[in-house]
Formats: sequence, C-alpha cells, structure tokens
Amino acid sequence: MAEREGGAHAILETIYRDDNCRAALEELFHRKCAYCETVIAGATWEVEHFRPKGRVAERADHPGYYWLAYEWRNLYPTCELCNKRRKDRPLWGDLRYAGTGGKLDQFPLEDEALRAMSHTENLSLERPLLLDPCTDWPESHLRYDLLGQVQPAPADRRARASITVFNLKRRRLRDLRRNRIDDVVALLKLIRDCKDREETEAAADLEDFLENRFLSDGCAYAGAARFVRSDPDAFGV
Repeated sequence: MAEREGGAHAILETIYRDDNCRAALEELFHRKCAYCETVIAGATWEVEHFRPKGRVAERADHPGYYWLAYEWRNLYPTCELCNKRRKDRPLWGDLRYAGTGGKLDQFPLEDEALRAMSHTENLSLERPLLLDPCTDWPESHLRYDLLGQVQPAPADRRARASITVFNLKRRRLRDLRRNRIDDVVALLKLIRDCKDREETEAAADLEDFLENRFLSDGCAYAGAARFVRSDPDAFGV
C-alpha cells in the first residue's frame, strides 16, 4: 500500500504501534533502548524508525522513507530521550541547560547525492552515518572513561555522528553508565584479588556474576561494561 501510494501515503501508526509488535521489539532488544541501552521495560517507550518514515531533516524535499514505515528491519524500541529532541535539563551540581539532542527525523549520510528518494531507488547505495544497532556492532565504535563519558573511536565519523544525533553524552545517561562502570571495576578488582589468593572457586563465582549481571546482552549499558573488561588497566584494575 505504501509503495503504491508513494509519498502521499498516510502512515498508519496502529500498525507499527500494535501491542504485538511492541512486545516483540521489547523482547528482541532485551527490554533496552536500541541506542543507549537504558532499560525500557515497564516504562513509556517509542517505536522508532531508523530511516525516518515521514520526512528527513537533512533533505527538505524528501518524502520520508514511507516504503519502510512497516518494515521490521527499520523498527527499533527507543527511549524518548534518544528519539525526540529534548534539552539536557539542569542536574543538581550542574544547573545549566546542556544542549538539545535526540534523533527525531535525522538520518545523515556520507554522500547526500546517494540518498534513495523513493521505493524505486537503490537503498543499498546509501552510506548512513548513524550506527545501526542490528547490522553494526556499535560498541566497537565507542569508547568510555571512568566518569561514564562516551567518545568515538579515533577518526570514527559514524560514531561521532551517532553520539551527537542520539545525544549519548547527556548527563543523566553519563551518570548511569558511570555507576555501571564503577560496579564492574569493583568486581574485576575482587576477581583479581581472589585469583592472587588462589581462591579459584570464589573467583569463578564472581566471574559468573559479572557475566550474568553486567556483561550479557540483556544487561543495561553492557557495551560500557564490556569495554571496561576489554581494557581493565585503563580503569585502574
């Protein structure tokens, strides 16, 4: 229907917001925001179109990727702060407004001339600047520090664009990641101490706990936690 009507197609929100669709997305993404890994189970969250369905911020004459409005591969569960334009509101101890961010209708490309303008054009020619949570491995593009700050890997344009568009530097998100990083650092130090004392069973139990509660795909901010494990020396372990 969308392809037949083209850009004039009226997007039917009841299709992609159907409860069965939402339940499936929630389960597939481990009840986390696809972009920032914040837990969304039990909270108000949104079905986000990776390629915007109705309009494109970078191209005023684009009708939106109407032909992908109901495509499973284009639907992601996201928190409101990653998906909508929102101010980073004052935080106790830092009472300034920090900047506005959030994806909304943004979908930057490396080369605007290659953007598909309709369902008849070759979508595979596009080179998105945003990291796709399903086809890319975002954590290989992102770096973290002890304060929970996120940075792009060196010279990584896609990581830089994703951090900006999804507003991944917002302060409350930073603090949540910092808490998770602190816990992982503490556990790694305990594991190291147990191994130094040759308490192998205790070390194994702690490693299982670390894996199940912090590093597995279902854990909040698993990307940051796995980054700590990959380079413990950088975090003082």
